[in-house]
Amino acid sequence: MKPHGLIPDEWLLSYAAGALSEAHALLVASHAEYHPELKSKIKDAEDIGGSMMDEFEPSDINQDALDNVFARIDALPADTPVDVTDKFDSNLPLPLANYLDGDLSDLKWRIMGPGMSQVRLWTGPNDERLWLLKARGGTEIPKHDHSGNEMTLILQGGYRVGDKHFTVGDLELADNEMVEHQPIIDEGEDCICLVVTEAPIKLHSFIGRMMQPFIGL
Repeated sequence: MKPHGLIPDEWLLSYAAGALSEAHALLVASHAEYHPELKSKIKDAEDIGGSMMDEFEPSDINQDALDNVFARIDALPADTPVDVTDKFDSNLPLPLANYLDGDLSDLKWRIMGPGMSQVRLWTGPNDERLWLLKARGGTEIPKHDHSGNEMTLILQGGYRVGDKHFTVGDLELADNEMVEHQPIIDEGEDCICLVVTEAPIKLHSFIGRMMQPFIGL
């Protein structure tokens, strides 16, 4: 059983293997920045994967395929850490800061309901989406459930879902078995989260369903 607020090990293994989508990979990398033990597990998985690759016999491959691989490697961001203190919000995990290439205040936040706003960052196949949520302290997120997984990494503030409390660096995993998902934001400060949804959420209220096409989630 995984500790409360931490991502399951299978996600870390998939990340190390390069098997995650852009949205999921960013979420895992950002989450690991808060937890040294997760970064250590990722490194161990990468080392094991490298050792296994060394054991395979070399084989001939098409030159075009090789060129495509190198082109994709060249397009990846550099792994070398950079000092982003003067460029980004100091409280953002480095992978997210590099991805945004700017401060949260520079983003175009769109109103999505009373006390809530969002920024869509990426849309993938099958309605998978990566977005930022900002909710005012004390806000009750509308009740909803899910057609797929919803993963929420807390960057600022915190919220409660039932008897569970999530704060900065925690990751909440909600799936289609959670039929009444309703986070309640902590009083006192805005809560900002990085969210991945694998399918559109299903809002319970009539007004929410009417507004959903405009919200785009």
